[in-house]
Amino acid sequence: MDISQLEATYGRPTSIVLLACRVYLGTVPLDSLVSYLHQAPVDWKEVRRLCKSHRITPVAYRVLLRCTPPSPWADILKNELKRMAIHSMEKAKETTRLVSLLRSNGLVAFPYKGLAFSLLFYGDIGLRESGDIDLIIDPSELPLVNELLKADGYDPDEEDFAQFLGWEHFTLTRRGYNLKKLDRRNLPIHLELHWRVIYDYFGVGKFDNRFSYETSEQLSVYDQPLPVQDDFQQFKYLYLHHSLHDGHAYLKTALDIAMGLKKLNPSPTEYTTHPILRELSDHFSLAAAVEASNLLFGSSYALPPMRQNSQLASTLANTTLWDKSLRPEDVGTGFRSYFRFHTALIRKRANFYPELSRKIQFYFQNLVHFFQPNVADYRRFSPKSFFQYQLLWVIRPFRQLIIPTDPLQREERAQRRSQLHQIHKEKV
Repeated sequence: MDISQLEATYGRPTSIVLLACRVYLGTVPLDSLVSYLHQAPVDWKEVRRLCKSHRITPVAYRVLLRCTPPSPWADILKNELKRMAIHSMEKAKETTRLVSLLRSNGLVAFPYKGLAFSLLFYGDIGLRESGDIDLIIDPSELPLVNELLKADGYDPDEEDFAQFLGWEHFTLTRRGYNLKKLDRRNLPIHLELHWRVIYDYFGVGKFDNRFSYETSEQLSVYDQPLPVQDDFQQFKYLYLHHSLHDGHAYLKTALDIAMGLKKLNPSPTEYTTHPILRELSDHFSLAAAVEASNLLFGSSYALPPMRQNSQLASTLANTTLWDKSLRPEDVGTGFRSYFRFHTALIRKRANFYPELSRKIQFYFQNLVHFFQPNVADYRRFSPKSFFQYQLLWVIRPFRQLIIPTDPLQREERAQRRSQLHQIHKEKV
């Protein structure tokens, strides 16, 4: 993708952010970005917004700071990067502590996504942006894990719902469980426990949606042992969770795929012989995602020989760059806006199913899921029996018409901003 074409289609700020990623990956020299920055005025406010929206702040800021941005942006980027580095270190320590806590009590626990992927594929815990702490657990152990984490100060988000359904039924119909607590700065730590790679309603068919509990590698983080699954397992988890779940809507996802490919460096033959790469290529359009990374970053990673689709690759690259040009305030707050948002996301996810039969299965599963009551419905209507809960399958669509679920979680984000503002006032 030529830089002049990028600017004409997506705007100058998006081109700057993408060039920063290319510099980081080594596909263009730093001088190219410096020269481009000096060609015309830079909207640094929009560049900063796009970095945050695409969740690539650590990578992009480090590259942009080497280009000596003007005042006050150099200080703004530097201070934000420092805060994120501190946050990443504290989150790494907490992740390692939690894994050690659970495993010392004989329970299954592995780091998932964030810390594990940062260390294995970026080689630096501060280079990959992530908000939550994610752990892999055995679903049969969830009640024990829950009690142990509560004793450690964590507050479960869905304990009442899980106890109402029964722990076994809850783990069969859900893929994760959320908890939180406040850190020493009174900021919330969000902890997500996972026992499935992706949601069952994604229509995975014969695909094995379970995690592996085997480990072939042990990392050392702050002098603490951290067991992790092998590189190919980690790549599979991240590719499915973010490409499929998020619809390839962030540069972070494309960059993660590129970093995974850079580390694994698979040949065309390996895509057909390695079981994980073959599974992703056959069932989840990996070839198009690899080609999309090449288009975005100017890389030349080998493509899987099966199920290549250049049109889909172009669509994924366009989706990645175009989606974040839409500001949150441009998304309405009524049912029609939410409906458009969710149906668009479902169509993006459907792109990853190369077979028509699996696309149809995926759409059907999503339709069924629209009727399935969640924790918000349970708390809103407070059913007294499982029969009353089953009635929520009928009530839920009407509730969505009257009180639709905000896909951007604006109320939760506003509460977090208010909390941060209050902490800042207290420090001042």
